[in-house]
Amino acid sequence: MYSCYHPDLAGQSLSVYFWGFKNVTNIYDHLLSLSSNHPLVKNFGVSDIFIYPPLTYFTLGTFQKLFSFTGLQNFLEILMSGFNVYLIPNLRLYLTILKLPYLFIDMVVAFLLYNCFTKKRDKNIALIFWLFNPVTLYSTFAMGVFDIIPVLFTVLTYFFYIRKKFTYSFVSLGFGIAFKMYPIFLLPFLVFKSSPNFLKRVKYTLIAFLPIILTNLPYLSSSAYKFMVFSPKSQKMFYMQWMLSGAEGIFPFILFSVLLYLFSQNIKFSKIGLSTFFLSFFLLLFSVTHFHPQWFIWITPFIIIELINNNFKESWLFLIIFIIYIFIVFTFENSLSVGLFAPLNPLLAQFKGTANIMSQYFDTNQLKSYARSLLAGISAYLTMSYFYKKNV
Repeated sequence: MYSCYHPDLAGQSLSVYFWGFKNVTNIYDHLLSLSSNHPLVKNFGVSDIFIYPPLTYFTLGTFQKLFSFTGLQNFLEILMSGFNVYLIPNLRLYLTILKLPYLFIDMVVAFLLYNCFTKKRDKNIALIFWLFNPVTLYSTFAMGVFDIIPVLFTVLTYFFYIRKKFTYSFVSLGFGIAFKMYPIFLLPFLVFKSSPNFLKRVKYTLIAFLPIILTNLPYLSSSAYKFMVFSPKSQKMFYMQWMLSGAEGIFPFILFSVLLYLFSQNIKFSKIGLSTFFLSFFLLLFSVTHFHPQWFIWITPFIIIELINNNFKESWLFLIIFIIYIFIVFTFENSLSVGLFAPLNPLLAQFKGTANIMSQYFDTNQLKSYARSLLAGISAYLTMSYFYKKNV
């Protein structure tokens, strides 16, 4: 898995290279100020190469600083030059180095999940399910993307919440948002579940926003920052809408999110745990969004928690969801499946892709629509069943 390569890893690594080895603090303005002759501009482009908050930039860049003794800078500069990535000397070594920090973070997530349970059996199941689940191996160690970091903070949020350490819980969620924007949609659940008192809710919300404000404040005046961090790629959940007129519509994502938020503060459903609301939200998100495959790691820890808490009831439905996920992965471009293993055999990069093969025999888009509809139906059933069981 460490030897796999996906272009997203190059995009992230070459962006944070400017902090890791050039001490550039404003990556957004810097990228857009590069001349048209700069190797990064010519070979990769810079308009949407880095669309993440500043804390992500500095964290990944610091990892590069720590591993500078390995010759990582030289590797990144060769990669930036447009040299065939599969011919770079010691490629697999440097891919391993770039992904190595994620192994430590993965171990921390495993430790937290282990300690979210009291029974030894449940602890061991959580540990095994996390360490060996294919979604984590794929997203973190095959693709090499950093989504494991905000996942760490969402799990830490839940870890502190069940121990009633609410301040720590909100700080953790705030740091998760500071790395990637999606955990902000979990904030209302945490606010409503932590306290019925209005002033406390306001206080907790402000606490959650502190890490976000402090890490983003220096860049708020930058138009490049706004263009990149709030790009259309960060708003894919709003692509789907039900039209009311030629110009107005209703976003299903907002509609059903609001319903979940209101249910979370309803006294009738007070026994529903925070992890169940988190899980329900992610089921909604993936039902109405053309999601990137690596995003599925966001939901994985909460599926594990839900399965263990419910003694694996209806686990067959989660198995179907996983099969649908695998199918969807193989309908993306080749670089997200077979092409990941091109460092082992460069010919795999030229493979035309499973989606192209399927399209010779089937209407692939229709198959994907069926799969996504099935995912949405199962997700709706699971969510409704959680509320029904707690209200009977």
